[in-house]
Amino acid sequence: MSERYLIVGLGNPGLKYAKTRHNIGFMVIDELARRHNIEVATKERKALVGDGLIHGKRVLLAKPQTYMNASGESVRALVDFYKIELERIIIIHDDLDTPFGKLKIRKNGGHGGQNGVRNIIQHLGTRDFARIRCGIGRPPGKMDPVDYVLQPFSAEQQMTATELIERAANAVETWLQEGIEIAMSRYNGNGEPQKQPKLDPKEQLKIYQRAHELAPDDPEPLEKLIGVLKRMGRVDEAAARHVQLAELLFKQGRAGQARSQLERAASLHPGMTGIHERIVQAYIETGNIKKAVQRWLIYADYLMKTGAYEQALKAIDSALELNPQHPKALNMKMALKKRMLM
Repeated sequence: MSERYLIVGLGNPGLKYAKTRHNIGFMVIDELARRHNIEVATKERKALVGDGLIHGKRVLLAKPQTYMNASGESVRALVDFYKIELERIIIIHDDLDTPFGKLKIRKNGGHGGQNGVRNIIQHLGTRDFARIRCGIGRPPGKMDPVDYVLQPFSAEQQMTATELIERAANAVETWLQEGIEIAMSRYNGNGEPQKQPKLDPKEQLKIYQRAHELAPDDPEPLEKLIGVLKRMGRVDEAAARHVQLAELLFKQGRAGQARSQLERAASLHPGMTGIHERIVQAYIETGNIKKAVQRWLIYADYLMKTGAYEQALKAIDSALELNPQHPKALNMKMALKKRMLM
């Protein structure tokens, strides 16, 4: 028999279904492929497959292309061709009866109403293979479960979905390294909110960056990214993310929140190119000339402290263009001119 492990993620082929809840098995395969530099692109045995190593174990990552209800055709063909033992197979799939965000790992068992697993049991003639159930929860209200599983995760769910995919991939790695019992004890949910071990900041960055890529119009992943970057002391990057978040909020018509993000960026990185001009513009667009003048003077004060007197003078003059009689601006200009003569 082969020493190879078969890791199968269930889903439906095609871009139409790529981001749907039913395709979370494919998403976990993609995450494993990304982590371990395995290209899942070879077409064989009615699947897209990729051959590689995960923590020293030879694996075959597979995404059946038969549509969900006929997944067993591909799995059986791969098992027969590569002569893979049952204990070296794990199936990853969505599960309606597992609370959203939870994992349930089993050594064997029934199909639980999941038609892809049902078909695999029929074609293998046994229920004795491991599976990871990724909880997507029940549909709201009277929504048809068929419609629910064929819809993408909502923007509000995207963060949790990304973390779920990460944990499922972690569970596969644990299964390979330490066995199914350890994977079950470490990752199985219990129906209550599951406390996750605190992630390393670098891992958090990966999760939130991936969540942002999957839901670019959702502000929450960017907010999480900013928090992690600040905790890591990477303030310039955090400032840049504040600006990115501000632009997103402007597009969504949330001008007040957007300005607040620009202000935070400026406080973190006052020398950022164009940030003060952008804040001034935002205030002018809403008719708040007083705040616009204050922003020019804040910028001028920063420039004076750094010795950039010519630029500071330009900032003060910009403030005076908005309010020629502004007392503080006039005093700052007079003091600055004296300093420039010294």
